[in-house]
Amino acid sequence: MNSREVFEREYFEDSHFSQFGGYDLLTRLNSWRTEKYRKFILRHVESGQRTLLDIGCGYGHFLNILKNDFNVHGMDISHHAIKVSKYRVKCACLQADIVENGIPYSKKFDVITAISVLEHLHDVNKALKNIHEHLNDNGLFCFEIPTISNKFSRIIYNLFFSWDPTHVTILSVEEVEKLAISNGFTKLAIYSSFFPIFTKNKKLVENFSFIFAIFRKKPK
Repeated sequence: MNSREVFEREYFEDSHFSQFGGYDLLTRLNSWRTEKYRKFILRHVESGQRTLLDIGCGYGHFLNILKNDFNVHGMDISHHAIKVSKYRVKCACLQADIVENGIPYSKKFDVITAISVLEHLHDVNKALKNIHEHLNDNGLFCFEIPTISNKFSRIIYNLFFSWDPTHVTILSVEEVEKLAISNGFTKLAIYSSFFPIFTKNKKLVENFSFIFAIFRKKPK
């Protein structure tokens, strides 16, 4: 079974998400977290930055939160998810594999987001190169990802995130930062997003596995 087939309807509705009431319910219950992401993104956008692409847009929950702030676009590897997000958000959504196909839009964006996407990719470095190429200068790359940086964060990961068998790349916070910087990004902030009270405290960021990071594309 290829990667596209893995992420079709069964993944969202009949697989491991079913133990949490389904993907749709779980995502809605986490809307408090994505609302915080929205605020952090708006804190760092520059004047005139209005276009946004959400990679791995799923059912369009994050696009729905951001649509009043940006001209939003989506992409996902899943044909099923694209159909749902198009119907819900009424915006441009295209099917593509960020590693194999790159970004299927000819234009560049001011903001690119990837919420719980990078851990599903076999080649994160290639994905970051594709993202960098489709960002305008000074554009933002904002992403959420579970990490393992030490023994404590491994416990957290095993308790809360290891149930998803499609997680194929688990990095430390340091590895995430180095990978982004090596692909032409500058770090603005990395938050621990495990609890409702976000923090940039380095020790807590490394201990609690789940992070939200904001990087800016360096101008030429």
